[in-house]
Amino acid sequence: MNFIDKLERKFGRFGIPNLMKYVIGVNIIGLFFGIFGEIYKFNLYYDYLSLDVYQILHGQVWRLVTFVFYPSGFGGSGLISSLLWFAIWIFVYYSIGMSLERYWGTFRFTLFYLGGVVFVILTAFVYYFANALIYPPEYMRLISYYTEAGITLEYLNQSLFLAFALANPDAQFLIYFVIPVKAKWLSILYFVMDGYYIISGILNQNYIAVALVAGSLINLGLFFFFSHGKPGARGMYKNHKRKTEFRRKINHTKQTGPIHRCAICGRTELDAPHLDFRYCSKCEGNYEYCSEHLFTHEHVHR
Repeated sequence: MNFIDKLERKFGRFGIPNLMKYVIGVNIIGLFFGIFGEIYKFNLYYDYLSLDVYQILHGQVWRLVTFVFYPSGFGGSGLISSLLWFAIWIFVYYSIGMSLERYWGTFRFTLFYLGGVVFVILTAFVYYFANALIYPPEYMRLISYYTEAGITLEYLNQSLFLAFALANPDAQFLIYFVIPVKAKWLSILYFVMDGYYIISGILNQNYIAVALVAGSLINLGLFFFFSHGKPGARGMYKNHKRKTEFRRKINHTKQTGPIHRCAICGRTELDAPHLDFRYCSKCEGNYEYCSEHLFTHEHVHR
């Protein structure tokens, strides 16, 4: 039993079901704040809601929570294009987040996302106090004000895609809704882009951006590291049942017949040789799914 298994056994009831619905809702509220500011030339988010460490230390503690209202994916050369990109962001990341919750379970997904939020907050405070060792106290208010613009959940939300790609590397995405590309190739592009952001941030002395990118990767790495380990007794029993069922299928199937069959679409490895077939650890019973339905099906509970 790994470390996260132990946490789930003790605190599993604190997982937040359908967490991505709340994340999307918060981003939509933040979108209205942004539109309100554009119309009335009043920057509500940066003046009162953002993660400004100087203001937090001087009593505005609500900023530890309200900074999440920054709308990820909202940005462009105009309002229409910004709304378009925001709508695409909602569609893509809501699907990814819900798939991860179905695959990992509610508690694990909650732990991953809220752990990433804590990482962002810690990064902001460490960066602030590191600057406090270098610059005079009278400069810190200005430094914190200009730093806060980059302290958002943007990189954490983007890391959801990388987590999905690591969990389901053969899933396909349609680039521009036309070009099919597997998640594992897009994840390589993601790492390349993160490397570019880090190098660019160092060269331009934008160290807060470097810290946020690195923090999102560290959060992801720690999550997968502590997810590894020997399964508990229940997990070992499920693995034994899967192996027994697999051997039974081989012994009772003709050589020319299929071995794997998706419980949702009914396709086999003969119908679609490009698909992978796996059993779901969350379903009660021996239910096998193709890679297109492994992370999107409803779990079976008896």
